[in-house]
Amino acid sequence: MNTLREIQNTRGEIMLKVDAAFAELIRRLESNEEPVANRQTESYETIYPITTNPAIFKGKKPTVMMFGDEQVDVRTWKMVAEEMMRRCNADPEKHVALMNLRGRISGRERVFLAKDSNHMLSPKKIDENLYIETNYDAETLMRILMTRILDAVDYDYSNISVATRTVNSRRG
Repeated sequence: MNTLREIQNTRGEIMLKVDAAFAELIRRLESNEEPVANRQTESYETIYPITTNPAIFKGKKPTVMMFGDEQVDVRTWKMVAEEMMRRCNADPEKHVALMNLRGRISGRERVFLAKDSNHMLSPKKIDENLYIETNYDAETLMRILMTRILDAVDYDYSNISVATRTVNSRRG
């Protein structure tokens, strides 16, 4: 029974990778964009557009974010979220929209975006009086960030990709 579950899980991961690869190819074709060739990715890295289904990020560790031709080294999903939020906040119009969202986007117990770090387990300061909660797994953090925050302020993150590597798990 375990083998069947492993086969199904592996099939699901492969399908997500295929979907992500095709989504990125379509996005590049639609925007007449050349492939990113600045950085040589390691053989164990896979590049995904950030717009892919966040479920694909489970069990993976980010290594580099790509904003068009620009690359930023990252080590955690919290760093990915922080970098995306900082770039969004750098736009004066988006900054105002983010400030207006503070305290309005919440989960069952915690607020996702707030003016202070009170009641947050793992706050990241984005700007003066602007904090984001980052105490979530990769999938949940990226889903909240994109669908609940960045989409709400109409931030275009379609040109962002992230290189990841699979985290080795030694659980028995």
